[in-house]
Amino acid sequence: MRLRHGGIMLLSGTLQLAAGDYRKGTPSELDGLWRMTPEEWGYAMTRLQIAWEKMPKGGLGESGDSIELVERPLGGLSLILADGQGSGPAARRIARMVAMKAVGLIADGTRDGAVARAVQDMLYTAREGRVTANLTLLTADMHTRSLLVSRNAPCPVLVRQEGRTFRIDGATEVIGTYRKTRPSITELGLLPSSLLIAFSDGILTAGRRYDRSIDWNQVDAELASLDVDGIAQWVEDFMALAIDLDRGRPQDDMSVVALGVREDDGQSLRRLTASIPY
Repeated sequence: MRLRHGGIMLLSGTLQLAAGDYRKGTPSELDGLWRMTPEEWGYAMTRLQIAWEKMPKGGLGESGDSIELVERPLGGLSLILADGQGSGPAARRIARMVAMKAVGLIADGTRDGAVARAVQDMLYTAREGRVTANLTLLTADMHTRSLLVSRNAPCPVLVRQEGRTFRIDGATEVIGTYRKTRPSITELGLLPSSLLIAFSDGILTAGRRYDRSIDWNQVDAELASLDVDGIAQWVEDFMALAIDLDRGRPQDDMSVVALGVREDDGQSLRRLTASIPY
């Protein structure tokens, strides 16, 4: 499954995946695994909850952010958040180029660290180091039973896992400027009730023009008690807060993406909803 959208959007979805270990076995054996019941596997089923929203600068026109969702060939999903330099159509073209390169690599089975490096090299070569972009990848990898966060962006990634909330932050280089830029990679266990939240710098700087800012302690408290099934509503409320801090007219492109993990009852139903104006 590959889902690609542009423009302003609200999206939420729920996808069920098997939580087995597929690192061993022939293609025929792997094909047989998909025909077995959860009881025969001996594994619990895992359901991934996904939500995102984005809003362009000023609330009108094209966003310079691009968000993509791609299913990994060995099981799992990756969310891609690319933020092109500046805003408007030019930034949109950069973000789209970066995101679609990442989509193709992930769909071919490339690991996240190599994806980020290849996308960096592509942008640096294509624009001769004169254009930059932020790139964040959130991955739930069923093959390795892990959550991965790859960052080439100034914004932190918020994490809720095992009853505690924390941030993955620290200095990272944006892509496109230097030949040897590398991503910051963090690997976590694929545990029930885990949450990953990433956002663009329009969220991080919301309200700055009016000497206001997001209360991050309040955000941590909300995430600590948030049910995974409620991430779509939380993302909607979080975006509304950021827009309100900018008095209804965002000073930069804003995007929020969320990935949650929960145990599943074994149903194979997949669900996706979207709201996209044109």
